[in-house]
Amino acid sequence: MFKYVCPSELMMSIKDEEPQTEVRKSIVIESTPEVIFKAITNQSELTSWLPDLSIPEPRIGGKISIVCHKGTRWEVNNETKVLDKDYIFEGIIKELIPNKTISFTSRNVTLPEDPETNPEYVETCNIEEIDHHKTKVELIQSGFTGKEKGMIRFEDADAGLPGLLDQLAKYCKGRS
Repeated sequence: MFKYVCPSELMMSIKDEEPQTEVRKSIVIESTPEVIFKAITNQSELTSWLPDLSIPEPRIGGKISIVCHKGTRWEVNNETKVLDKDYIFEGIIKELIPNKTISFTSRNVTLPEDPETNPEYVETCNIEEIDHHKTKVELIQSGFTGKEKGMIRFEDADAGLPGLLDQLAKYCKGRS
């Protein structure tokens, strides 16, 4: 099994009862930063471990599209969720440092454009070698408003990111 190195960190003001705006999850994977970065930025590798269709243009300003088809099964908190419709997420790559970081905007284009219920948020993947063939991968989703609907809610990200990290770890383990 894979060991998570930090719990979810929530950016929240208890006094003002502001919504939780950021989810952070991380894992240590038995692989190199190069293998992990390629698994995240190369279309054929990305679609080998991430369901359905993912189309990255790995350059700053490049587009990224992630399509999750109706009927796709996701394991979240030991529960299988089946998508009730197609979801299409699109964004622009804002930061790209080979074998270290990729950060991009993302918005669910299958829902009406609304900055409160369907905001553009930022997804960041930080990759850090911590030992020979051991790499820490941190996924961050930020920009939640607390009013989102459907598959982009804070709770779904908080519950779903560990599953994505597990899939990435299984795919990358032992690859060189």
